[in-house]
Amino acid sequence: MHVALNLNRKRSRLIDDNGDDDEDVPEPLKSLLRSPLSELKRTKTESELDEIGIVAPADAWVVDVKSILESPTLPKPETSALQPHNNVCNFVASSSVMVLCVQGNYHLHYDLLCSHLPNLYSIAPTLQALVLCRDPSTHVPSTSAPFSLPLVQAVGPDYNHFVRLGLLHPLGGGHHPLDALVVVDPRGRRRMVLPFGWGAGRHAADVGGGKTVQAEMMDRLRSCIQTLAQEMQ
Repeated sequence: MHVALNLNRKRSRLIDDNGDDDEDVPEPLKSLLRSPLSELKRTKTESELDEIGIVAPADAWVVDVKSILESPTLPKPETSALQPHNNVCNFVASSSVMVLCVQGNYHLHYDLLCSHLPNLYSIAPTLQALVLCRDPSTHVPSTSAPFSLPLVQAVGPDYNHFVRLGLLHPLGGGHHPLDALVVVDPRGRRRMVLPFGWGAGRHAADVGGGKTVQAEMMDRLRSCIQTLAQEMQ
């Protein structure tokens, strides 16, 4: 009985007899009391997603596209039954937008990119989609996608595209990336980075709100491609 009374007394400091918040309770604490953890997580994720947008040309990193295109590349993993897919026949150096799937062991962003490629091609017919991975010969881009995009060796004796893109994993020993979709405009400028498995995309695979995060990411990707297509007109 004594313990119960103590608990009730503590509660009375926060909530009055009518169940209303006490006016002396700080507003941040009121918000915490009202919001379940899932709501707090959702709000934080939404805030981080809101910060993802297309980077202005003057503020964008310059990417060495020539070096990427000259790196060792395979149409598909050597032992894979996946069908190779590329859009090289439509490549135009002065107008092709590139979407780089920077990939370690995360498959979701690759699968999403593949499923949205028809729509992206309709916006930018010369768009090129490539995978940057550590070792194309053994890399597994997906266990469910119907085809393999070109696999570019991102780490070599004298280069590291993960570093140049600003996506080297801090715990990867210099060879593993932070998974992301990266949009590079025809002038070689990194205009958007969509993180997966970290940052705003760390909940993309969640059972609960993962689909919402995925939809938001793909909406931003599509909007970015539309903007770049308009810039080239």
